[in-house]
Amino acid sequence: MAAIANTSTDTRTSTRIPRSLAWTALVLSVLQVLAPVIPFSGFGARPNEATVDFLITPSGYTFSIWSVIYVLSIVVCVALVAHHQTGVQAGTRIVVDLSIAFAGATTWILFSAAEWTWITSIVLTVMTLVLLDAARLAAGPDDASGHSMIRTLVRVLIGIYAARATAAVFQNWASDIGTAGADPTALGWQLTILILDAIVGIVVTGLVGAPLPFYPLTLIWALTGIVVAGWSVTIEVVIACLVAIVLVIAAYLASRNRTALV
Repeated sequence: MAAIANTSTDTRTSTRIPRSLAWTALVLSVLQVLAPVIPFSGFGARPNEATVDFLITPSGYTFSIWSVIYVLSIVVCVALVAHHQTGVQAGTRIVVDLSIAFAGATTWILFSAAEWTWITSIVLTVMTLVLLDAARLAAGPDDASGHSMIRTLVRVLIGIYAARATAAVFQNWASDIGTAGADPTALGWQLTILILDAIVGIVVTGLVGAPLPFYPLTLIWALTGIVVAGWSVTIEVVIACLVAIVLVIAAYLASRNRTALV
């Protein structure tokens, strides 16, 4: 019986987040929030000034989602410091992924202010990869001894953040391509990037949409922003976004149905 009890205790302990990692994540989440102060104080270009407007640029209101991400990041990290767990079994790996994303977001803002073309896209690509990894893990098994509220907050943050990164990374690469000389009024290459972005979002939604519903919701938010901006400009972009929205919803429903059958 003692052996069984020890095994059970070890299992619970293995899901706890190291104190140092929790504090690191909190510090990086705060730096992520403070970084935009630099360009908005007049030092360097603002993010919207360091990019090129093109046919698939979303309406400005969609970028307000970053405020939600910033607030949720700090709230989640405070919970991590207080409780040392995420509510899911792969907690430590998730917090490592989030820490890399927070550091990347800070770096991206600074590189964007310096108008370092291409490097910002590389940073966003790394952020997207680690956030998609975090989404995969967050959609995994619950920690039976974990707090359900923390688990919910973690999944909401990762769902929103991963989806926003999915949209932002393709937008950023498109902007860099435009800055490098591609015609910002040419539809073909931009529509290709938009379709690639939608395909990634649809696939990820099909895989993790049920436990992370804020991933497809945030994708739809971003696609709707492109529809609003392009409604009177390019009907092809609008149609592509509307089709993508329908497919995201279908992928989410498929994910729900698959989860219900398990």
